[in-house]
Order: sequence, then C-alpha cells, then structure tokens
Amino acid sequence: MRRTIAYARVSTRDQNPQLQLDALAEDGYDVLVQEKISSRLRGDRPEFAAALASLRPGDTLKFWKSDRWGRSAAHVLTVVTELRERGVKVVSLAENFDLDTKEDRFMFAVLAAAAEYELVAHGAARRAPG
Repeated sequence: MRRTIAYARVSTRDQNPQLQLDALAEDGYDVLVQEKISSRLRGDRPEFAAALASLRPGDTLKFWKSDRWGRSAAHVLTVVTELRERGVKVVSLAENFDLDTKEDRFMFAVLAAAAEYELVAHGAARRAPG
C-alpha cells in the first residue's frame, strides 16, 4: 500500500508550524511527522530519520519547503537523489516541483542553494558588529 508521509519542522520554540501544517493537511497525507529542532545542529533529527527509514518504493515524502528539512543544498540534493533511487516520490508544496523531471530537479537545486546562501548570509549579518 502506497503512503504519503508529510514532514513539518520549525527551528525554534517561537516559530509556529501552522502554515506548514495547514498546507500539508489541505494537500493530504497518510502520516504526519513533525519536529521542533534546528537544522544547524549536527545531530540527527530523529523524527525525520525515522520517516526516511520507513519510506518504501511507491511512497511519497511531502513537505512544505525544502528548507524545512535540509541542512544544506548538498544535503537536500543527496536525500532527494537517494529517495528517488529507492522509488520514493518527493513533493515540495511551496516550490511546486515535479522532481521526476531533470528541469525541475535543476530548479530545485538552485533554490536549495539560494536558501542555504540566505541562511548563511543572515547568520553572518547577525554576528557582524554593529
């Protein structure tokens, strides 16, 4: 039986996941996995890791935006490639990509890299003496 597993994550206790949860619920899923943990942490995100391990060929991993589960552009692309090789469909609601096409995989890679750059640039700006 094919399943759709939805993943939602916020980084801090102050962030509200409701926008993600509403979008995922509207689109539909069988299982929801949710975490409150920073992607900057080097440790694993246990709920995400368990969701990845449970995916079988024909299943779908659905998320609101790629920056909700990727540590970096390279990490996002590695996981997407591994999932596709396992026969798992990957769906991004906000970015609206069909990762079964090479054009959309390219655009996904560009946006993942841009999100990573924004995260790094934002962090550097906060640390700069002002």
